[in-house]
Amino acid sequence: MPVDTTSTPTVDLVDFIAAMDNPVQRNLRITQCYAGLSNAMRARIGDTANWCTFATWASRQAGSTIRGEDFLDTFGRVLGHRSWLRAPLQSISRVLLRAGLFQPSSWLGRLTAGIHTPFDAFERASAEVAAGNLKVFAEIGREFARFLATVPADATEVSPQFLAFAAGLRVGPPPDDQDLLRQAFSHYLRQRHCADSGERAAWILLANLKIGLHEQMRLQPQILAAIDAPIVTFGDLTGAEGWVSARLRREAVKATQEAITQLLMVLAIPVGSGYTSLALGCDLDAPVPQALQGARPFLDTFVRQWDPCPRDGTQCGATDWCDLRQRMHFIVHLFRAYAESAALFSPPLTSDEAALRVTAR
Repeated sequence: MPVDTTSTPTVDLVDFIAAMDNPVQRNLRITQCYAGLSNAMRARIGDTANWCTFATWASRQAGSTIRGEDFLDTFGRVLGHRSWLRAPLQSISRVLLRAGLFQPSSWLGRLTAGIHTPFDAFERASAEVAAGNLKVFAEIGREFARFLATVPADATEVSPQFLAFAAGLRVGPPPDDQDLLRQAFSHYLRQRHCADSGERAAWILLANLKIGLHEQMRLQPQILAAIDAPIVTFGDLTGAEGWVSARLRREAVKATQEAITQLLMVLAIPVGSGYTSLALGCDLDAPVPQALQGARPFLDTFVRQWDPCPRDGTQCGATDWCDLRQRMHFIVHLFRAYAESAALFSPPLTSDEAALRVTAR
């Protein structure tokens, strides 16, 4: 059965999860915790998706990379015509992934860590994704928990409780400081006191986007490192004696970089009774909810900075996920198109994933 996400996560719980050493268990707990925060925010601001709603599914997707799932399938597709290269690597199976091939905490991970192969890049990418998942949760997830615990639901932007909360945020721009977070949480409060439902949705969207921008600026080093993992791996391999020829090394590293890029540029989200996989390199042709159509100057000013499309345009595919501006362009479309998707509030973990939360080494 899906894990429970009905109780509001506390700051202590966030700190406990963030301190966990095992990246697989930690990611599953982070995903579960985001869902709890999302539901708690939903109770306060209504059914428009909040930032934690999207973070839940981004964290779930990150878990697939952290656990090494689908690496080999994607790698096989990328190899394509390089069938000669696929043959010597076919012995690496999903069984090994389940045994912890890319997890340093497992016996197999410790064993393979000392053997340089092109798959080192997958391990490095997995580690960078885990580091980014933790980095964002430990900061932004914690602030959501603190906000929910200390700021009453009926507070305003000038309420003493909110001013005390805001005083705990670092003054200054991202990536090091937290001005965007302070503005975003004030927007979550402001929308509550708007009579028009469209205006409320617009303030929530603006809050989500400002947190999204802060998040993406914070993640920039981890994203670059994950994409560049094969380049670092190539440096290790060129100095290593091993079972693989120079040509095999070069081709494997090239294919690995393509596979990692593809894995980082997909997001599976619930739609109806199933899931849909969004290719982040493709345009997002999804309708904008009625509530978010029309001019909202306070929102439009921010959107114009990051979305070069004409109104209702859909050309948002990010061909280079390392480019912050391209990522934000896609995120603007994503947050707007799925703002009213009730399916995003679904429990994120299956029974198998919930079991992994306990048994992962």
